[in-house]
Amino acid sequence: MKELAYYCYPCAPCGNYREYTAEELKDPKTLESVFDLCQIYEARITADGWYFLIGHYGFQQLYEIDKKSGWFDEDTFGEYVLRVCEEIRIEEEVRAKTEAETEMIELRSTPDAIRDLKAYAESKGMSPQALLWTAVDEYRHTRGELHTPFYIIQFHPDKGYFFSLNCAAEKQFGYRVMPGALPLSSDTAAAIRALYQDYEQFRNPDKPYGRPDVPPEQIQKLSARADALYEKMKAELGADYMIRKPGQWF
Repeated sequence: MKELAYYCYPCAPCGNYREYTAEELKDPKTLESVFDLCQIYEARITADGWYFLIGHYGFQQLYEIDKKSGWFDEDTFGEYVLRVCEEIRIEEEVRAKTEAETEMIELRSTPDAIRDLKAYAESKGMSPQALLWTAVDEYRHTRGELHTPFYIIQFHPDKGYFFSLNCAAEKQFGYRVMPGALPLSSDTAAAIRALYQDYEQFRNPDKPYGRPDVPPEQIQKLSARADALYEKMKAELGADYMIRKPGQWF
């Protein structure tokens, strides 16, 4: 069965990890809790997961469940459908990029060995894939055969900080990484804070936990500033850091 949705906190691969089964996702209460976790970046629904959910619930019921959670916080059903479609597009891009960049490892082993691998990974709070790739990365760094980024973080200009995405970053900086903790110039750190403040000024006081009501033309301007900051940060942080983008800046 393909991975549909999973919980991973504080970060992959060192965070606590669990997959949600199809049977679990058929329970609306469980799905609502998954939406709640997705909203705070502690869970994720894959493209296959969305296809499964749409097939089982349909868009209208998903919309009703999401309204209870408040994850997407779209005002109309039509806007919600478009948001889900955009989420699927993002997840498809992530999957395509991962398949293009990741080497394929074929393990020919006994069912007992595969079972034990999964059990060991679970005891470490990892997925089996994360366990394998952590070992590969450590081996490459130890041997010096291939330079790979040591710290993997994701930039969230809508929050004014970063999230750690691998164990090395989480151990060094914590799960939430403030700009001042990174070797960035003072000008860049100030630009990150200014971008976040300019985004926050559009927050609706009647929806303190929803997304700010930013006009489309302002979203475009803010996103352009985020793009420029992203390129500047990559240059300043160097090869030991990999900065990933979320599906959309705002």
